[in-house]
Amino acid sequence: MGMGICKSKGYKITFLSLLVLALGMFGFSSNTYASDDRFELIKTVFHVYVDGEEIGIVNEKSVVEDTKKQIISKSEDRFKDIQLTVNEDIQYVPERIFNPEVDHEAVKKKLNERLTVGVMGAKVTFGEKTLGYFKTPEEAEKFLRELKLKHADADTLDRLEKEAAAKENGTEGIETVSLDNTSKDADKEKQDKITNVDFDTSVQITPSKVSIDEVTNQEKALSLFEKGIHVKKVHEVKKNDTLESIAKEYDLNFEKMYDMNPGLKKEGKLKVGQKLYVMAYEPYAQVIVKEHITKEETIRHESEVKEDDDMPKGESKIKQDGKDGKKKVQYAVTKINGKVSKEEVLSEEILSEPVTEIEIKGTKIIPSRGTGSFQWPTVGGYISSKKGQRWGRAHKGIDIARPSNRSILSVDNGTVVSAGFNSGGYGNRIIINHNNGFKSVYAHLASINVKVGQTVKKGQKIGVMGSTGHSTGVHLHFELYKNGALLNPLQYISR
Repeated sequence: MGMGICKSKGYKITFLSLLVLALGMFGFSSNTYASDDRFELIKTVFHVYVDGEEIGIVNEKSVVEDTKKQIISKSEDRFKDIQLTVNEDIQYVPERIFNPEVDHEAVKKKLNERLTVGVMGAKVTFGEKTLGYFKTPEEAEKFLRELKLKHADADTLDRLEKEAAAKENGTEGIETVSLDNTSKDADKEKQDKITNVDFDTSVQITPSKVSIDEVTNQEKALSLFEKGIHVKKVHEVKKNDTLESIAKEYDLNFEKMYDMNPGLKKEGKLKVGQKLYVMAYEPYAQVIVKEHITKEETIRHESEVKEDDDMPKGESKIKQDGKDGKKKVQYAVTKINGKVSKEEVLSEEILSEPVTEIEIKGTKIIPSRGTGSFQWPTVGGYISSKKGQRWGRAHKGIDIARPSNRSILSVDNGTVVSAGFNSGGYGNRIIINHNNGFKSVYAHLASINVKVGQTVKKGQKIGVMGSTGHSTGVHLHFELYKNGALLNPLQYISR
């Protein structure tokens, strides 16, 4: 373009020089010069450029514009609902020339050869990412609305659009206020509703020339948005990563991996922390929904323990039953693509207060009464046999063998109700009533250190481990009962 203009300027200088010389030769006065009809031959013409290349000169822009319309009209029958244009950029550079010669037919011919029909479409971009081109801005707006409709209903979007328009026009919140409804605005704030639906990046709809085959439809555009855009990313190699696993993760073949990473050796091993280029999908944008949500929640009751010196240790009772409370909480919730990302409390209303549970526990120690908690009945040792079926019959307790020493200990405070030899296979046996519903039995003792009626303390030595009665070796056979029912000792005692 610059060369054409410079060339024209040169032409003008030559013409003026010749004109002055001619006037001097014919002796024209200044008055004659001003009235000479030959000055009417200086005309304004337009150099026509198509995509930066000059194709000719016309004396009226309409020559080009009419030709452009004719080219477009040939395609209008096939694309009746699309605004057509030409894909090429046409520019006009004016110039005044003496007695210009123009060839409109030649320009028209070149225009018909060079110009192609396209669409004046609407380009949709999210940030710097172009998703596609639509026939009209209205089609583009419809597409954006369809994306939002996946996260909010039509009535909500209509309301939000009206609220945004009112805010822009400065009419937000203007309404008739009655005397008995002064807290109407406050009540509105407490309503459960969606307060905003938008994208996490700027969205633009701009006019753009495109070829007809580049125009997208709603279905295709929605599919593209859901899939995301394919971009180049860096993958940092983790432990157990292989070239095969990375290629599978990003749906790439080996050739593509090697093309993107020229230094990657086909036979070499990957190192943890090594960085590789890959292609991965990332979203064009995410839909952010902000809303007010009210939930009814439980207020957990507290528990309080009070000690009673008059109640035996090991006993307890509930003085006051606990009860959970209820509260109504309104949250400002932010969701990204339907998933909650943030919650903030807007208000709380107590519906019912919680009631604290009060438990009374005895602290009075009675030597003959058990505490309710049990200790291990030997000094160390291991369980050589558990409660259950053994050798075709029930084994009522547990057997403990190989202790650090052979002392047998009372598992809790109580009164000895039996102490002596038992002919039923227990050998030397002690039974202690803990006077709280529990009884404990100690069998196969080598010797007994207590008497019937004697009060014993928790952990007191009551005998020595042995192998009397039906016993296959030195060990303690231990049984535990509550209110006459046989228990599994391992559910109550531990080493």
